[in-house]
Amino acid sequence: MSPEERPTFSRAQIVYGQIVYWITILACIICMVGPLIAMASVDNNVGNPHYLFASIFAGDDAHTVWDKVAGGFPGGHFWAKNFTKGDGFTQFGLALGCSVALWALIAAAFLYLREKVYLYVILSLWVAALVFLSASGIVSGGH
Repeated sequence: MSPEERPTFSRAQIVYGQIVYWITILACIICMVGPLIAMASVDNNVGNPHYLFASIFAGDDAHTVWDKVAGGFPGGHFWAKNFTKGDGFTQFGLALGCSVALWALIAAAFLYLREKVYLYVILSLWVAALVFLSASGIVSGGH
């Protein structure tokens, strides 16, 4: 394909892709380090890993597992109060990885605004808002 035939991409699209790429890499590293912290310091966790794995291998459902290891489920964002704990740090990595589109869309919206492509600004912010509402738990398909 000659240079004339190659598609061009706006700066916003390139920045979006770079943010998704690098934050995903960071989230993966955090999710690999978190379990090491959890196993290195068993007492520095919300839930005891020994009971966790025993409960999982016993075939317990999620509610029973959380009851055994932590006295009940501590909430979807327990990492915020337990960031220095192994399982809290791991959950932060998961939350970061799941919200990566939010951060990339905010950056893309800003760049589209500089390029004066207002429809894409609105669409980027709309989808970012949907990701935020879903990730924060404000809007959920809950039971």
